[in-house]
Amino acid sequence: MIRIRCGEGRVTLLGHAGYAAKGQDVVCAAASALIYALIGTLRQKKQLHELVIRPGYVTVAAEGDCEDVFAVVRCGLGQLAGAYPAYVAME
Repeated sequence: MIRIRCGEGRVTLLGHAGYAAKGQDVVCAAASALIYALIGTLRQKKQLHELVIRPGYVTVAAEGDCEDVFAVVRCGLGQLAGAYPAYVAME
C-alpha cells in the first residue's frame, strides 16, 4: 500500500501499491506521474527545497508560495486513494 502524508509545502509517499507486478502497476504509475509532475513544476519555479527518492519512499518539499501546485497534486492523490482504497491511503 502507498501511504501519503501531506503537510504545508511537503508531500511524502511511502510503500508500494501492490496492485500489479512491477512494471505493470497502474496505481504506482499514477502516483509516480503526479509526484514527477510536482517535482518538475517546483524545479521550473526554482522552489524545490528538498527531494529524496529511494525505493518505496519519496519526499518533496518546497519553499515559497506554491500551495496551488501542491493542492493539485494532493487532489490527484486523493482521487487515486478514493478509486483504489486497498492500495493507496491518505494519512
